[in-house]
Amino acid sequence: MKKSIALIITASSLILAGCCTTPHQTKWEYKEVEFPSGTASEDQLNQLGDQGWSVVAATVSTRGIPLFLLKREKQ
Repeated sequence: MKKSIALIITASSLILAGCCTTPHQTKWEYKEVEFPSGTASEDQLNQLGDQGWSVVAATVSTRGIPLFLLKREKQ
């Protein structure tokens, strides 16, 4: 009897917890940045980081210019 009551209380708690929580889906914005001077300086990247941007990928564009793909959580 005690096990049945405990099982019912546990199941009810899990069902209520599932109904009362809303899933949080992070939304991102993306930005492409080229640094025509040849290389990005630490200061330039730190300024972008202070604005909430994170480097996701770095490559070289078809024109031979360093290209960074950045993302941050939408405000």
